[in-house]
Amino acid sequence: MNDVGRRLAIPLAVVVVLGLTGPFGTFELLSLLPRLAYWLAVVALNWTLCDIAVRWVDGQLPDTLPLRRVVVPLAGAAAVSIPATGVVTLANGLSGIGWPEAILTLYGQVMLLLGAISVPVYVLTDLQQAVQRQHSADEDETPPQGPSLFQSRLPGPMVGELLCLEMQDHYLKVHTSAGSEMILCRMEDAARELEGLGQRVHRSWWVSSSARQAVKRDGQKLVVLLPNGLEIPIGRTYRPALKSAGWI
Repeated sequence: MNDVGRRLAIPLAVVVVLGLTGPFGTFELLSLLPRLAYWLAVVALNWTLCDIAVRWVDGQLPDTLPLRRVVVPLAGAAAVSIPATGVVTLANGLSGIGWPEAILTLYGQVMLLLGAISVPVYVLTDLQQAVQRQHSADEDETPPQGPSLFQSRLPGPMVGELLCLEMQDHYLKVHTSAGSEMILCRMEDAARELEGLGQRVHRSWWVSSSARQAVKRDGQKLVVLLPNGLEIPIGRTYRPALKSAGWI
Protein backbone atom coordinates (compact mmCIF):
# COMPACT_ATOMS: atom_id res chain seq x y z
CA MET A 1 0.00 0.00 0.00
CA ASN A 2 1.41 3.41 -0.95
CA ASP A 3 1.59 6.46 1.33
CA VAL A 4 -1.69 7.92 0.02
CA GLY A 5 -3.49 4.64 0.62
CA ARG A 6 -2.16 4.40 4.16
CA ARG A 7 -3.17 7.98 4.93
CA LEU A 8 -6.72 7.38 3.67
CA ALA A 9 -7.09 3.98 5.31
CA ILE A 10 -6.89 5.35 8.86
CA PRO A 11 -9.66 8.00 8.63
CA LEU A 12 -11.89 5.60 6.68
CA ALA A 13 -11.43 3.02 9.41
CA VAL A 14 -12.36 5.68 11.99
CA VAL A 15 -15.51 6.52 10.01
CA VAL A 16 -16.56 2.87 9.93
CA VAL A 17 -15.95 2.39 13.68
CA LEU A 18 -17.81 5.58 14.64
CA GLY A 19 -20.60 4.85 12.18
CA LEU A 20 -21.17 1.37 13.58
CA THR A 21 -20.81 2.24 17.27
CA GLY A 22 -22.63 5.59 17.08
CA PRO A 23 -21.01 7.49 19.99
CA PHE A 24 -22.39 10.73 21.51
CA GLY A 25 -25.99 9.67 20.93
CA THR A 26 -25.74 9.25 17.15
CA PHE A 27 -26.64 5.56 17.38
CA GLU A 28 -30.11 6.36 18.79
CA LEU A 29 -30.71 9.45 16.66
CA LEU A 30 -29.64 8.21 13.21
CA SER A 31 -30.09 4.99 11.25
CA LEU A 32 -27.01 3.22 9.83
CA LEU A 33 -26.57 4.92 6.44
CA PRO A 34 -27.30 8.49 7.65
CA ARG A 35 -25.03 7.79 10.63
CA LEU A 36 -22.18 6.70 8.33
CA ALA A 37 -22.71 9.77 6.14
CA TYR A 38 -22.71 11.99 9.24
CA TRP A 39 -19.44 10.61 10.54
CA LEU A 40 -17.86 10.66 7.07
CA ALA A 41 -18.52 14.39 6.78
CA VAL A 42 -17.42 15.16 10.34
CA VAL A 43 -14.27 13.03 10.23
CA ALA A 44 -13.23 14.19 6.75
CA LEU A 45 -13.43 17.89 7.61
CA ASN A 46 -12.04 17.70 11.12
CA TRP A 47 -9.34 15.20 10.13
CA THR A 48 -8.12 17.65 7.49
CA LEU A 49 -8.14 20.55 9.95
CA CYS A 50 -6.36 18.55 12.64
CA ASP A 51 -3.79 17.15 10.19
CA ILE A 52 -2.87 20.66 9.03
CA ALA A 53 -2.61 21.91 12.63
CA VAL A 54 -0.54 18.95 13.85
CA ARG A 55 1.87 19.30 10.92
CA TRP A 56 2.29 23.01 11.71
CA VAL A 57 2.87 22.37 15.42
CA ASP A 58 5.29 19.56 14.55
CA GLY A 59 7.40 22.02 12.59
CA GLN A 60 7.43 24.60 15.39
CA LEU A 61 8.32 22.52 18.46
CA PRO A 62 11.90 21.30 19.06
CA ASP A 63 12.75 17.63 18.64
CA THR A 64 14.07 17.52 22.21
CA LEU A 65 10.71 18.49 23.76
CA PRO A 66 9.73 16.02 26.53
CA LEU A 67 6.73 13.81 25.66
CA ARG A 68 6.79 15.28 22.17
CA ARG A 69 4.73 12.47 20.66
CA VAL A 70 1.87 13.37 22.99
CA VAL A 71 2.29 17.16 23.17
CA VAL A 72 2.36 17.73 19.39
CA PRO A 73 -0.94 15.99 18.49
CA LEU A 74 -2.75 17.38 21.56
CA ALA A 75 -1.56 20.90 20.76
CA GLY A 76 -2.72 20.49 17.16
CA ALA A 77 -6.09 19.18 18.32
CA ALA A 78 -6.50 22.10 20.73
CA ALA A 79 -5.62 24.58 17.98
CA VAL A 80 -8.54 23.44 15.78
CA SER A 81 -10.98 22.53 18.56
CA ILE A 82 -13.16 25.62 18.03
CA PRO A 83 -13.57 25.31 14.22
CA ALA A 84 -13.95 21.53 14.66
CA THR A 85 -16.80 22.16 17.12
CA GLY A 86 -18.36 24.42 14.51
CA VAL A 87 -18.18 21.58 11.97
CA VAL A 88 -19.98 19.22 14.37
CA THR A 89 -22.57 21.87 15.20
CA LEU A 90 -23.35 22.37 11.52
CA ALA A 91 -23.43 18.60 10.88
CA ASN A 92 -25.85 18.10 13.80
CA GLY A 93 -28.19 20.78 12.55
CA LEU A 94 -28.19 19.58 8.93
CA SER A 95 -28.49 15.87 9.76
CA GLY A 96 -31.57 16.30 11.91
CA ILE A 97 -29.86 15.58 15.22
CA GLY A 98 -30.60 19.13 16.23
CA TRP A 99 -28.66 22.27 17.02
CA PRO A 100 -26.71 21.79 20.26
CA GLU A 101 -27.98 23.51 23.38
CA ALA A 102 -24.94 22.82 25.58
CA ILE A 103 -22.13 24.09 23.37
CA LEU A 104 -19.46 23.60 26.07
CA THR A 105 -20.44 19.95 26.42
CA LEU A 106 -20.17 19.52 22.66
CA TYR A 107 -16.80 21.28 22.70
CA GLY A 108 -15.55 18.84 25.33
CA GLN A 109 -16.77 15.88 23.28
CA VAL A 110 -15.04 17.22 20.18
CA MET A 111 -11.77 17.75 22.08
CA LEU A 112 -11.98 14.24 23.49
CA LEU A 113 -12.53 12.74 20.04
CA LEU A 114 -9.76 14.80 18.41
CA GLY A 115 -7.26 13.88 21.11
CA ALA A 116 -8.23 10.20 21.15
CA ILE A 117 -7.62 9.97 17.40
CA SER A 118 -4.71 12.37 16.83
CA VAL A 119 -2.38 10.99 19.52
CA PRO A 120 -2.23 7.32 18.37
CA VAL A 121 -2.19 8.33 14.71
CA TYR A 122 0.71 10.76 15.28
CA VAL A 123 2.64 8.25 17.38
CA LEU A 124 2.20 5.52 14.74
CA THR A 125 3.22 7.85 11.91
CA ASP A 126 6.23 9.14 13.84
CA LEU A 127 7.39 5.59 14.61
CA GLN A 128 7.06 4.61 10.94
CA GLN A 129 9.10 7.64 9.88
CA ALA A 130 11.75 6.84 12.50
CA VAL A 131 12.05 3.29 11.13
CA GLN A 132 12.34 4.64 7.58
CA ARG A 133 15.03 7.12 8.64
CA GLN A 134 16.98 4.37 10.38
CA HIS A 135 16.63 2.14 7.33
CA SER A 136 17.94 4.93 5.08
CA ALA A 137 20.82 5.55 7.49
CA ASP A 138 21.70 1.84 7.49
CA GLU A 139 21.71 1.82 3.68
CA ASP A 140 23.95 4.88 3.61
CA GLU A 141 26.35 3.16 6.03
CA THR A 142 26.51 -0.05 4.00
CA PRO A 143 30.21 -0.67 3.34
CA PRO A 144 31.31 -0.56 -0.30
CA GLN A 145 31.59 -3.83 -2.19
CA GLY A 146 33.47 -5.05 -5.25
CA PRO A 147 35.50 -2.43 -7.18
CA SER A 148 34.21 0.29 -4.85
CA LEU A 149 35.70 -1.56 -1.88
CA PHE A 150 39.04 -1.85 -3.67
CA GLN A 151 38.94 1.87 -4.54
CA SER A 152 38.33 2.66 -0.87
CA ARG A 153 41.60 0.92 0.02
CA LEU A 154 43.57 3.51 -1.93
CA PRO A 155 44.83 6.61 -0.10
CA GLY A 156 43.01 8.78 -2.63
CA PRO A 157 41.16 8.66 -5.95
CA MET A 158 42.86 6.43 -8.50
CA VAL A 159 44.82 8.45 -11.06
CA GLY A 160 45.05 6.94 -14.51
CA GLU A 161 43.93 3.53 -15.73
CA LEU A 162 44.46 0.47 -13.54
CA LEU A 163 46.98 -1.85 -15.24
CA CYS A 164 47.97 -4.54 -12.77
CA LEU A 165 48.60 -5.47 -9.15
CA GLU A 166 51.90 -6.82 -7.85
CA MET A 167 52.12 -8.66 -4.53
CA GLN A 168 55.03 -7.67 -2.28
CA ASP A 169 54.86 -9.46 1.08
CA HIS A 170 51.69 -8.20 2.81
CA TYR A 171 51.39 -5.25 0.46
CA LEU A 172 50.18 -4.72 -3.08
CA LYS A 173 51.82 -2.43 -5.58
CA VAL A 174 49.07 -0.87 -7.65
CA HIS A 175 50.31 -0.06 -11.14
CA THR A 176 48.34 2.49 -13.17
CA SER A 177 49.04 4.39 -16.36
CA ALA A 178 50.01 7.35 -14.15
CA GLY A 179 52.43 5.51 -11.86
CA SER A 180 52.27 3.14 -8.91
CA GLU A 181 51.59 3.13 -5.17
CA MET A 182 51.66 0.66 -2.29
CA ILE A 183 48.62 -0.39 -0.27
CA LEU A 184 48.13 -2.86 2.57
CA CYS A 185 45.93 -5.56 1.06
CA ARG A 186 46.01 -9.27 0.30
CA MET A 187 46.12 -10.29 -3.35
CA GLU A 188 43.23 -12.72 -2.75
CA ASP A 189 41.01 -9.92 -1.48
CA ALA A 190 41.89 -7.54 -4.30
CA ALA A 191 41.36 -10.21 -6.99
CA ARG A 192 37.97 -11.07 -5.52
CA GLU A 193 36.90 -7.40 -5.36
CA LEU A 194 38.05 -6.81 -8.95
CA GLU A 195 36.48 -10.01 -10.29
CA GLY A 196 35.35 -9.58 -13.88
CA LEU A 197 37.74 -6.70 -14.51
CA GLY A 198 40.88 -8.79 -14.97
CA GLN A 199 42.65 -12.07 -14.32
CA ARG A 200 45.06 -13.48 -11.80
CA VAL A 201 47.99 -14.57 -14.00
CA HIS A 202 50.54 -15.45 -11.34
CA ARG A 203 50.69 -15.94 -7.61
CA SER A 204 52.13 -12.44 -7.35
CA TRP A 205 50.33 -10.72 -10.25
CA TRP A 206 46.84 -9.66 -11.30
CA VAL A 207 46.31 -7.97 -14.71
CA SER A 208 43.45 -5.77 -15.88
CA SER A 209 41.68 -7.04 -19.01
CA SER A 210 41.81 -3.60 -20.61
CA ALA A 211 45.57 -3.39 -20.04
CA ARG A 212 46.47 -6.69 -21.72
CA GLN A 213 48.13 -5.84 -25.02
CA ALA A 214 49.47 -9.25 -25.99
CA VAL A 215 50.81 -12.53 -24.66
CA LYS A 216 54.39 -13.38 -25.66
CA ARG A 217 55.92 -16.86 -25.57
CA ASP A 218 59.59 -17.31 -24.78
CA GLY A 219 60.28 -21.03 -24.90
CA GLN A 220 58.18 -22.52 -22.10
CA LYS A 221 57.60 -19.11 -20.56
CA LEU A 222 54.54 -16.95 -21.22
CA VAL A 223 54.33 -13.25 -20.36
CA VAL A 224 51.61 -10.61 -20.64
CA LEU A 225 52.69 -7.35 -22.24
CA LEU A 226 51.31 -4.14 -20.76
CA PRO A 227 51.22 -0.58 -22.19
CA ASN A 228 53.76 0.69 -19.64
CA GLY A 229 56.36 -1.86 -20.79
CA LEU A 230 55.88 -4.35 -17.98
CA GLU A 231 56.12 -8.02 -18.89
CA ILE A 232 54.06 -10.06 -16.41
CA PRO A 233 54.92 -13.77 -16.08
CA ILE A 234 52.07 -16.26 -16.41
CA GLY A 235 52.22 -19.03 -13.84
CA ARG A 236 51.53 -22.61 -14.93
CA THR A 237 48.79 -22.95 -12.30
CA TYR A 238 46.83 -20.11 -13.89
CA ARG A 239 47.15 -21.13 -17.55
CA PRO A 240 43.98 -23.32 -17.75
CA ALA A 241 41.80 -20.49 -16.43
CA LEU A 242 43.46 -18.01 -18.77
CA LYS A 243 42.88 -20.34 -21.74
CA SER A 244 39.20 -20.61 -20.80
CA ALA A 245 39.05 -16.80 -20.61
CA GLY A 246 40.65 -16.47 -24.07
CA TRP A 247 43.81 -14.81 -22.85
CA ILE A 248 46.19 -17.43 -24.25
